[in-house]
Parts: sequence; structure tokens; C-alpha cells
Amino acid sequence: MNLVRALTASLAMSTGLLLLPVGAPGLLLAQASPQAAHAPLDQVLGTVTAVNAADKTFTVKQDKTGTEYSVSAANARRFLKVPPGQKDLKKAQPITAGQIAVGDRLLARGHKDASAPKLDAEIVLVMTSGDLQQKHQAELEDWQKRGSRGTITAIDDATHSVVMSARTPEGTKTVTVTTTPETQFTRYASASAKYSDAKPSSFSELKPGDELRVLGNSTNGGADVAAEQIISGAFKTIAATIVSINPDGKQLQVTDLQTKQPVTVALTDDSSVRRLPPMMANRLARRLNANYKPQGGATAANGETPPAGGSERSGAHHGNMEQPANPNAPAGEGAGPNRGGFSGDLSRDVEQLPKIPASDLKPGDAVVISGGVGDDKSHLRAINIIAGVEPLFASAPSKAGRSAALGMWNLDVGTPGEDSGGGAGGDSPNK
Repeated sequence: MNLVRALTASLAMSTGLLLLPVGAPGLLLAQASPQAAHAPLDQVLGTVTAVNAADKTFTVKQDKTGTEYSVSAANARRFLKVPPGQKDLKKAQPITAGQIAVGDRLLARGHKDASAPKLDAEIVLVMTSGDLQQKHQAELEDWQKRGSRGTITAIDDATHSVVMSARTPEGTKTVTVTTTPETQFTRYASASAKYSDAKPSSFSELKPGDELRVLGNSTNGGADVAAEQIISGAFKTIAATIVSINPDGKQLQVTDLQTKQPVTVALTDDSSVRRLPPMMANRLARRLNANYKPQGGATAANGETPPAGGSERSGAHHGNMEQPANPNAPAGEGAGPNRGGFSGDLSRDVEQLPKIPASDLKPGDAVVISGGVGDDKSHLRAINIIAGVEPLFASAPSKAGRSAALGMWNLDVGTPGEDSGGGAGGDSPNK
């Protein structure tokens, strides 16, 4: 196995960072050990889950298989700490076995025990969890500052540029994205919007309808972006009503409200199901139609229209999800999704909502479903399912209105420095 390709893929899997170049075969290993190119060694690559400093033994959960290996470094010739993002070992620093900690990323090369998951290491390369977290945060902040997203509407193979429809708090905007030979391309897996599951890609894999995340400097009022990184994926978002739910909660039968066709929706352990609080749903409905009034039209004591459209089974309390006040929010709107306010990014507001098990859904519920599609367009692999959207559909009952309602939703796809879809920081309730 190409060492650097494996290291790159697995480090990205756990950190959301592409830390080493794919096109430099054997670079790190060759620099770490001149004999490596001539003496084939086994390797274990993964995350340190336990440390026994006394005998220089580490438990490492291997990325590829999930197997926990006991790595003995008592006879290791070299221990090197590699800074994230480096292309070679020029900035690598010698360390001791005692400096390796739980959570660090570790590549050990040596000889495996044929009878047990053990490896006697000769060379140990480490990226510390602290260094990775700093890189993680820096990339996340860069994407938040210079990132944009949208759906491809046109591709120009001659100029290697694409046009995307970007959904912004100010409305839909047409953006031209230009690429260069230095632009890095990554593509999401068909059933996952997690950056950690994405694979290296190229311009030729882009297709009309793909969801894009683009990192680069924008000009012309945001109408043009010079792409440094592009992450693409074949995703689809539909408005639907639930027809039936399998008893195991792993499959839904729904009706697409725009095509009127049946769709089979498969759920995985990484699928996220959330429900809009009624107040948030009603505010979104009024964003689509300023004249919308919930059924009953009564007004609460605080001046808000009480929720009447859609289900309230999820309850009124969703924990403390308040955000700093949004200076661009319309007067009177709160800052957190539980209060019905907006941060300016709907997908981020929705991501703050608690996940619910698929068993909380029922036939007849209105839902917005985002997921991966394959050759069979009647099947969708769910990434995000949002329930409690009845007020949105009631405020825009026409086909054109439902298209506008869908236009509000950006698939919550992850970028370097973050993961989504399954949601960072907790297991899916569908597990």
C-alpha cells in the first residue's frame, strides 16, 4: 500500500484534514528509514487509545479495520513528531515514547505477530492531537471566512469553470467558480456528507446538480470565486410526505411532493433526523410568505403567533441552543433556533437542533430529506431528514412555492475542520 496515500486518507478520516501529499510515494517512510525501501515492513495506522509508558506499548485502533493493535515500541529505532500539513520530514522533531498520548495519530512500521493483533515497531511517526486540533480549527475558520456553497447549474470544460446557484441569507445568487491546475478537488461518498468519508477527485467528476463547497477568494461582489479547494457530491433534496416506516426505522416510503412519485429512503447509522420547533417553522414560513398565518391565527401574550401548523410531539424544550444575536436578523427575531431566530445560515441553525430517532416520525408527516442518489432515482440514501416543516409547505402550497421552500435548504455537508451529516459530537439516535 502506498504509505503516504494511506496516511493521508486515514488522517483525513479522523481529523478532516488532508495533511500529506498523495503524489509523493514513500516520502515519509524513505526519510524516516533508508532501509525502508528495501525491507518490506508491516504497518499500523490509527489513533492511540491507550498508553503504557513503562514498557513503551501503545494500543492503536487501526483506521482500516477498526482492530485495536498492541504496538510495542521497545525496540523502535526512531520516534518522530510530524507537524500537520508538512510534505516531508524537514520539520519533524525527535520525541520519546513518553511524549505519545491518547488521541495522537500514530503510524508504526515493523513486524506483525501472525497469531495476534500485535506489532513490534521499528519506526514510529506521530501527529499529536493538540497539533491536529490547532490545524483543525484554523481550517474551519478559513472555510467559515472564505467558503461558499451552492448547486452546479453549468460546467465549462474549456475554461475549467462552473456556474453554481448559491443560496445565501440575501437570496439566491449566481456565482462563477474558476479553477486552476493547483485547485484541489475532493468528492463526497454517495451516502455520506462527512468530509472524513470524501475521496480525492478531479474537475472531470463534476456534474450539473452537484452540491459544492468552495474555498477561495471572491471578487465582483461575490459573483466570482477563484477556487483553491472544491468539494463536490451528488446529493438531492426533496419535499415529501411519509407513507410508511419500516419497524426497524431503517427505511421510509415517501411521496415526493413535486414529482408525486414514490421514493424509497434508506437510513443508516449516520443519518440525522431532526424536527423544527413550531416557532422556528412558523418564522421560516413567514420568510416564504409574509402573509402566512398558522391555523387558528391566535396571538400569544408575548406577541408571537403560537404554533398551530405541524406536529409538536418533539416538545417545547430543546436545551440551551442560544447563539449570539444576529445583527442582520429582522427586528424581533431571537438568536437561537429554539427561539425561532436565525444566525443567517439556516443549515447551521438546524444543525443545533437535537437529533431524534426515526421512530418519532409517523405516516403523514411532512419532511425535507437530503441524501445521496445513485442510478436509481427512486431511491435516496438519507443524510438529513427534517420534520416539522408543515408550516413551510402550507405557506407555499404551489409547486413553485415548494421549489422556493426547498431553495432555503443547503445540504449540511462538511468541510475540512468539521463533520456533518451524522453530526459531530454525538452518536446518531438511529444506531
